[in-house]
Parts: sequence; C-alpha cells; structure tokens
Amino acid sequence: MQSPTGIPLTVGREPSLQDRFHLIGIGGAGMSALARWLVDLGATVSGSDLVESPVLTELRARGVRAYAPHDPTQMGEPTWVVVSDAVHPDNPEVIEAMRRGLPLWRRSQLMGWLLKPYRVIAISGTHGKTTTTAMLATILEEAGYDPLVLLGGDMPSAPPPWAGNIRLGKGKWAVVEACEAYEAFLDLEPEIALVTNIDPDHLDYHGTFERLQQSFARFCQRVRPSGHRVCCGDNRGVQEMCKQLHARGSHERPPLLYGFGGHNDLRAEILKRTPDGTDFRLLLSHLSGLPGWSELSHAPTFHLPLLGDHNVQNALGAIAVAMLLGIPIEAQRHALARFLGVKRRQELIGEAAGITLVDDYAHHPVEIEATIAALRQRFPNRRLVVIYQPHLYSRTRDQLEGLIHSLRAADRVVITDIYPAREKPIPGISASLIADGLLEQDHPPTLYVPIKEQIPHRLLPHLLPGDVVVTMGAGDIDKIGAVLLRLLEARGQVRRLRIAVLMGGDSPERDVSLLSGMRVLQALDPERFVGIPVDPALRQGKEGVWGLLDLLQNEPPDLAFIALHGRHGEDGAIQGLLEMLGIPYTGSGILPSALAMNKYAAKIVLQSVGLTTPPGILVHQADLQDGVDPRDLPGLSRLKLPLIVKPNEGGSTLGTTRVWEWEQLPRALRKAFAYDERALIEELIEGVEVSVPVVGTRAPQALPPVEIAPRTGFYGFQAKYTPGMTEEIVPARLSDEILELLKATALRAHLALGCRSMSRVDIILRDFTPFILEVNTVPGLTPTSLLPRSAEAAGIPFPQLITLLIEDALGGWR
Repeated sequence: MQSPTGIPLTVGREPSLQDRFHLIGIGGAGMSALARWLVDLGATVSGSDLVESPVLTELRARGVRAYAPHDPTQMGEPTWVVVSDAVHPDNPEVIEAMRRGLPLWRRSQLMGWLLKPYRVIAISGTHGKTTTTAMLATILEEAGYDPLVLLGGDMPSAPPPWAGNIRLGKGKWAVVEACEAYEAFLDLEPEIALVTNIDPDHLDYHGTFERLQQSFARFCQRVRPSGHRVCCGDNRGVQEMCKQLHARGSHERPPLLYGFGGHNDLRAEILKRTPDGTDFRLLLSHLSGLPGWSELSHAPTFHLPLLGDHNVQNALGAIAVAMLLGIPIEAQRHALARFLGVKRRQELIGEAAGITLVDDYAHHPVEIEATIAALRQRFPNRRLVVIYQPHLYSRTRDQLEGLIHSLRAADRVVITDIYPAREKPIPGISASLIADGLLEQDHPPTLYVPIKEQIPHRLLPHLLPGDVVVTMGAGDIDKIGAVLLRLLEARGQVRRLRIAVLMGGDSPERDVSLLSGMRVLQALDPERFVGIPVDPALRQGKEGVWGLLDLLQNEPPDLAFIALHGRHGEDGAIQGLLEMLGIPYTGSGILPSALAMNKYAAKIVLQSVGLTTPPGILVHQADLQDGVDPRDLPGLSRLKLPLIVKPNEGGSTLGTTRVWEWEQLPRALRKAFAYDERALIEELIEGVEVSVPVVGTRAPQALPPVEIAPRTGFYGFQAKYTPGMTEEIVPARLSDEILELLKATALRAHLALGCRSMSRVDIILRDFTPFILEVNTVPGLTPTSLLPRSAEAAGIPFPQLITLLIEDALGGWR
C-alpha cells in the first residue's frame, strides 16, 4: 500500500496513544487538526512543514514540537510517522523514517484510527462539504450533542472546544469532512455518509469521471449495516452513483435524497432571497417515518443567513441528517439561523474607500458560478471584480473551458498564476490560457498578472467606489485581500500610513541620497504618516534604520518613497524589487527608470520623438584596450570641441569632465570609467542652463523652469550641493514664450521615456533651441535641490510636495 505520491505505508499494525507521533506536513489544515486532537488525547506530538507559519506557532503553544523546514536531524525519536498526501518519497524526513524502519501512515489512516470509538457522520462531495459539515456541527451543538468535528476550514471566532478547524467535543458523535481527492474517505467506516454532489474533479488521480463516481460508491458502501446514506438528488453525478449502488444491492436502505427537485425525499421551496440571506420552506415527499416529521402541523420554514441556492442545498443535507438523529426542528431552525459560515466561504474581509472585499475558496467552475450568483444576491447592482488563482495544473487542464465560462459572469477578472500545491508544472498548461479565453470575448475586461503580489498595485487604478472585489481560489490568494484592503485604506486615509523612505544605497551618490531621505522623513505629516528609514545597502537594520532584509521580511509598508540616487536606486533595480514585493512606490517604473539612467539610450528615445540632444558617442572601456588612442575612436571626428565626458549611468555630475583640448580626453575618460564601464562623449553645449521639474501621473504638469548660474561657471558636484555656490533663479530669466517652450519640452521628454510621478529634465537653451542633457527620475530633495525650489515657486511648500508625491503614488496626483 502506498500514499498518493508513492510512499510505502504500513498496514496490519496500529499505534497506541503511548506512541510518539511525528507529522510531516503538520502545517496543513488536515494535519494540524489531527495534531491538536492527539495532544488533547494526551499523546506526544512533533512535526515539520515546508515553511514557518502562524499554524506552527499555535501548535507550539499547545505543546507540539513543530518546526520548519523539514529536517531529519530535528525529528527526535518518534515511534510513528504520519505524512500528508502532498509529501513525496524524496522528503528527507520520509527517507530518514524509512531508514529507521519506523511505521508510516498517511493522514486518513490516522484519522480513521482515531475515529474508531465514535459514531461517525462523514460528509463528502466535490463541493460544499466544508459548509455542510459546519452546518451539521452547529445543529448538533444546539441539540447538546457535544460532537467531535473535523473541518476543511476554520470556524471564525468559535469559542472552545473549537480549535481552528477541529472541535474537540467529548460526545459520542463525530462529524467529519471526508475527502475524495485520493480516496482518503475509504479509510472511514461511517454510520451516516452524506454526499453533497459529484462533479468531475481530481481526475489527475481518478482518471475519468466514471471512476470518480465508482469511488464515491465504494465510500457509501463502507456505511455500517445499520447506518444511512444521504445524497443530494439534484446532482447528476450523484444520480449515477445511486444507480450503481442500487445495482450492487449492497445496503438494506436506499439513499435518502434531498434537493429542490420533486423526486427528492426532502425538498426545499425558496420563499425569499435577500442580501441578508435566504428563506425557504421544508417539504417532505414520498417518505414517511423520519423522526419528528409526523408531529409537525405544517411545513417548517427556515432562515439561512447565507447567500446562494447552493447553500440551501447544503442546509438541506444537514437537516436530513439531523432528522435521522431525531433532533427537533426548532433546534435545527435556531442553529441554522445563527450560522454565519466558514472561513474563506464568502468571507467579508473589510471595506475601504467605498469598496468591499470578500474572500472565497471557490476553485472549480461549479463553485465559481455558485459563488458569483450568491454575491449578486448579497450585493445587488454592484460591480463584481473577481481575482482568481487557479488551483493545480491538472485541474486547470481538465476544467479549462469550464473555468473560462464560469468567470464570464464577473464584471472584471484578474487572473494570476496557478497555485501548484503538490503538483509539478505540466507542459503547455498555464493560467494565461484562462486569461486568453476570457480576452477572446468582449466581456469581462481581464488582466493577467502572473505574480500575485503585483495584483493590488495593478488593479487599484481600475477600482471604483461601490465595487465588490472577491479573491477566489483554494491556494494562497486570500493573502492579497489584506494587502488590497491596506492600499484602499491608504487611499481613503483611514489610518496613519507607514512610509518606508529608501535612502543611502550603494551608489557614489549615497551621501546625497541620505540628505534627501532625511529631509523627506522630516517633512512627513505626523498626523497622516509614520516614517521608516530604510537603507538597502544594509543587510540587517541598525539604530532604527531598516536594512534590506527588514524590507523583505517585516510587514510591508504602505508605500516606499524612493530617495535613492544613482545605481540601484533610479536604474530600475529597486523598482523591480518593490514590484516583486507588491509595494507601491514613488517615481517611475522599471523601464523608464532604466532608460533615463542610461543616458545614451534615453538620447535615442528622445531623438525619436523629435527632441534635440547634444551630438555624442558612447564609448566602452574595452574600446580603449591594446593602446588605442581615444582620438581614434569611431565617430569622434564628427564631434567638435569643447566636449563633455560623463559616466553613461551616473548622476550628480560625478566623474564628469569638460574637455577643451584633445589632449585632455584620455584623462577625462579615465575619470568617467572610474564610475562606469561606459562613457558618453558629447559636444559641450553652451547657453542658458535650466532645469524643469515635472510632477504628477494622471495629469503630469511642468513646474516653473529653474535657471542655474554656478559661480564657478560649471554646475559640478560641489556647485550643486554646497549652499551659496550656485544661484538658482525661479522662474528662469527668460521670456514667457521661452518658458512655455521649456515646459513643453520637459513634458514631452518625461512622457517619451514613460516617466511618472516626478522627474527633472536638464536643458541647455542655445539660440532658442532647447538641448536636453538628461532626465532624472529621482530628483534630489536636499535643501539646495532644484525640484523643491521650483515647487516652492509654484506655491507648493516642501512638506506639501512630499504629501502630493505620496498621494500620487497611491492613486494619482490631485
């Protein structure tokens, strides 16, 4: 006997509660529940998982020695090892357990063994088993049964004896969710088996739909001779299974059928659907002898505070079992009226900026259709935005057309990459196939965002007040709802925002960046923002300043304010990291930052839209090897003295030299190559030097041009940052016509490179022709910097400028 992944399993032996149990994959929902149960029974439990999680922390508080990652040296001395169905034979702890000759069970074997003392009600089905199990558990609680309950999801805010997804009741009945995925339910011997529905799923294991139905039939055959089978008669898959059971004649009682159809034994008639729930009447057909039914003077009505007809079907299944147990109708009505659902089933996450966030576990086409219909009932006349994460490569392959069809019922869809769980990629199968199928239609508008962490920032500009956004899938897409809510709260400013000010860095402009960053921190409005200094050049933080690892591991800030200058700060590197982390940031994106930093590449783009730049050539350090004379460089003969030589990807004029004679060129290149392996040689354009800031994303605007008049005649590093060495005149002493020309030129350059939020365009005006020198995407913000000077001249004080840049990054300049 083997596990689904091929691990040899122990048969013919059983443990005792005196054994020391080690659970591999203990962080999963099913395994963690069994760990809690074992501890409650007094057993010694340890376990490992792939990564650290809050579940492991909670288990440690219960006395479980839980750790991550899997490590055979930490296993201790267990006497019985249990593996989840996702664990593979090459797991190091499995290898160690086999080396020691320890008995190995899969999770369902342990659950079946622990359930032997109980009268078991096992609830299975392709969809709805978690909610149905929780409904029945609530009814049994109401009736005083004190059941043991095992769920596939957590009961939110449930008091003890609930412990997450397990209720450690002391009664004789156990209500358990029975999984069909790898025939785990065949390790159970229930007194009552309930099947909610059977639809094609888990075909990676079962192979065909017919084999899946046969597996459910075998599950129903495991019901004890005196027991009952309860099935949803509305489902075709269940109907086919019932025919198989009838043909086998393996049980003295036919299944009790429930549903909406007239052929069912127990039926529901829906009376009213409202945003607050569904009212229905219970009807009995073709059947007599259900305990308590004959005493009723009229058909009872129920109020269910859940949405969707599928949840009425779930409730009918729970009612059918409760009636078999003889639980009074009034107890059932009261229990279902207070039932608020299970975590990740139409779970309300929060609301901000007029937008409601919901999370749901739906991952199969049937579930997606039912959930969207329920949300339409709950939120009538509101736009529904679905963020869907496919679950498993095999399910995406097998259900592709159904997924596309079901998602068309949404008003807008975001597709992210497949959550693989236990699977390896299947060639040719990608979440992009779902997106492509949706995009072939006129509706709904669809975004494909492979990295889920990037979804909030990509989706936010498309959201409107009144929207309902639902994260949907059986993987980890629920994490995105919290991030999106935080961003919406930032947009609505319902709390102080955490602003990470990135400063310092590892470029030659580090000192300037520290000055910019400190000034930004000082300018943050303390009533609206909490500043967090971050120096990416540090791996570990110190003295109140975060390092790179802190940015990666701590709770993400609401926004990163980039005050990094030069390499890794304004060349797209830090922007790429923030994109991967899903942290919104000020300034331009990856490509515009990289283009603007690369002066020669920017020159080509600017020239392509008709803007003028100084004539120049790009020189690589390798071009001057083997004694090549710089004056023999290709293209140099077309340039006229004087020249200016600068690092191709540098800033603050570091490494920049003016060349008046050809003999000065080698030294100028050596200086530039000290900062970059490529240098830009341009004709030195003499004229009026101006700098024009551009701010805003939705409607970018040029601020007043700043005229630069350095006392030394050259606007070098010291002239830029030493107070009093340069006269900066705002606005520049030029005619209104020329000022407008300069602003229009700067705006064209900003847009040509794709910049956003802010930039500073440096220009030389010669004979009424503006020559663009460069575009800076992270302008300096020091006391002598030009962007703040220009903003102040436009009536924007520095603290207000910082606030506007933050607001712009979170939702557009306003």
